[in-house]
Amino acid sequence: MKKTALLIQPGAFGDIIVCAPIAEWYASQGYEVLFPARKKYHSLLKQLPYVTPILLDDEELHHDWLQGDVFKVFKLGLKPDITINLADRGPHPLAQRFGEYNAHTKYRLANVPFEQQHKLSWTRRKDKEDEIYNEYVPHGVEYAFVHNSSSDGELLNLPPISLPIIFNDTPEGYSIFDWYKLIINASEVYCSESALHCFCDGIIHQMKGKKYLLPREAGGGELLTKSEFWDKKYFYEN
Repeated sequence: MKKTALLIQPGAFGDIIVCAPIAEWYASQGYEVLFPARKKYHSLLKQLPYVTPILLDDEELHHDWLQGDVFKVFKLGLKPDITINLADRGPHPLAQRFGEYNAHTKYRLANVPFEQQHKLSWTRRKDKEDEIYNEYVPHGVEYAFVHNSSSDGELLNLPPISLPIIFNDTPEGYSIFDWYKLIINASEVYCSESALHCFCDGIIHQMKGKKYLLPREAGGGELLTKSEFWDKKYFYEN
């Protein structure tokens, strides 16, 4: 009988993307990786062929919804061979160390080399990638791909950009993964810390253009990711 690993990270989108290579690492070791999450995250999970999605209901059990959903996972009564709790919402004490970035905490807890984060894989939908690329990119034109939404949805001011700009605006029926072709072929990418940024970090070695990090809050804010492959000059100028 196949061994099972319960991966606890019920959201949000960015954290799921960060943890996807961890799930694949354990799948490659022969585990069936159980991944509980609410329905809205299952469109993402269904494109990760190395996980078995498990549906959580939308009931709010705690003012911190993520902590409440961690409670729900334990209430499922699953009996995996191993449990990999990466949400850092209990029942153990806070695991993130002083000065440690959130993603590094997850990889340390999972005992997976951090460089795996940059080896994200998923089931590609090349037809949808082509549809987005052909819809947004004028033939033969260099362009900048931009995601400039703050963590609360506010649009952030942009630095001067000389190239034609393509903004991240995922059409209904598409997923964040479907931007892959457009992103890796961009001459410049400007991105605030976000789920889209987590995706870009997962494919960072495939991106051909220059990469600029933008703050997640208007006026600046704390840097929450190491983002070692990103130029951060605009982050610190805000």
